[in-house]
Amino acid sequence: MSPTRMVRLVLAAVGFAFWICTLHSNPPEGLSDPGWRTLGVAVLMGTLWISELFPFAVTALFPIVLFPASGAGDIQTATAPYANPVIFLFLGGIFIALAMESTGLHRRISLAIISCAGVRKRAVIGGFLASSGFLSMWVNNTAVAVMMLPIAISVIALFQIEDEAPFACALLLSIAYGANIGGMATLVGTPPNAILAGFMEESHGVRISFTGWLLMAGPLSLILLFLSWLYLTRIGFGIGKGELPSGRDLIFTESKKIGQMSSAEKRVAFVFTGTALLWILRGTFTEAIPWLSDPGIAMLGGLLLFVLPESKLDSPRILDLHAIRKAPWDVLILIGGGLSLANGIQTNGVAAWIVGHASKMDTLPIPLIVSGIVLLIVLLTEITSNSATTSTFLPIVASIAVGFGENPLFLGAAVALASSCAFMMPVATPPNAIVFGSGRIPLVKMMQTGVALNIISWTLITAWIVWIAPRIPGISLSSN
Repeated sequence: MSPTRMVRLVLAAVGFAFWICTLHSNPPEGLSDPGWRTLGVAVLMGTLWISELFPFAVTALFPIVLFPASGAGDIQTATAPYANPVIFLFLGGIFIALAMESTGLHRRISLAIISCAGVRKRAVIGGFLASSGFLSMWVNNTAVAVMMLPIAISVIALFQIEDEAPFACALLLSIAYGANIGGMATLVGTPPNAILAGFMEESHGVRISFTGWLLMAGPLSLILLFLSWLYLTRIGFGIGKGELPSGRDLIFTESKKIGQMSSAEKRVAFVFTGTALLWILRGTFTEAIPWLSDPGIAMLGGLLLFVLPESKLDSPRILDLHAIRKAPWDVLILIGGGLSLANGIQTNGVAAWIVGHASKMDTLPIPLIVSGIVLLIVLLTEITSNSATTSTFLPIVASIAVGFGENPLFLGAAVALASSCAFMMPVATPPNAIVFGSGRIPLVKMMQTGVALNIISWTLITAWIVWIAPRIPGISLSSN
């Protein structure tokens, strides 16, 4: 048995032991019996998520059985969060992303961005970063990396230049980093953002609007993308200013391959653009259409793709039953399980108990606390699922924030944003693994570059959450 597996088994055993202990012992002072047993379930799920003994979605279903069985809550309370509106916001975005992928629209968008970037080496890397980042705002980051990798490989293969090795590394890493960072900007870009939105509504009655999150996290994502480009081209790999030979010919050839936009692409582009505009402009017509919500808009766009034909009326629909089967239901279950756990922690007094202990730390400055939390999440997400890490730590940091008299939303946002900043290890995120699997990136170089970007993101997110985000004028994260 490998040492890694031994550590994971020991960690899972500790979680089970603690849970059993809560069933047969009295709670600590200030915590009720339901709260004590909820804490046991929370520790058990956290250790299982970190140890990966079971699939993440399987662990996420534990509250449905363990809450009623241990007296921590009834079945209705345990299952309700699995139908949180945020889950349908994410599902609608997934349907649109699947339509973009099946029609090839995502490839056309990426080529258009690369064409605008030009053929200078630094500009090409910037174009791949921008393409991956933009697509990841709407499309699953794994799909973005899978789609962009062949384009990057063709660029590397066609341009036999003296510094191919550093250019190839920087180009491939730009795909992974862009896919990871771009998803930070929107609620549908990555599961941790959706988990945060659901948690804030379930536990604190705060609804995060699509526009509000975009205003808060969008600029941060852009800055981090720019800093990543600077590091990759100037420091990490020292990419020169020269042009790639025959670069314009390659872009022309690739663009010619995909030809004119098909009817299906045009219709998906229409639905995609309309959905995004409705998300952004919803606040301007809330009074006229009070029933319209961000999840409703997402599902409207997604359902339209099951109704609209690819071309003529008798042609196949853009999406069919196959698309429903391709949806990442395990991620949706994981979000629901995290929300169910968070709801139990809130309603059974565990959050208040944590607040009481956190208040004893009131001598520590807020920037130090935020910095420590962001650093912990950035390091953990290199070896654990970002969704599981977010689900585990959101109730804890929100309770700490309340104990300090601070808005739990911004500390929770720090967790969600930091969980997307895994740049060092190939196993940290699917995009990292996909580009590393190309065989063109030495592990040492990936780790060296990733450490630098981890430090950059740690510093930037801390500064953003403490000093910038609360002072950005016009932001309204809460929207009824």
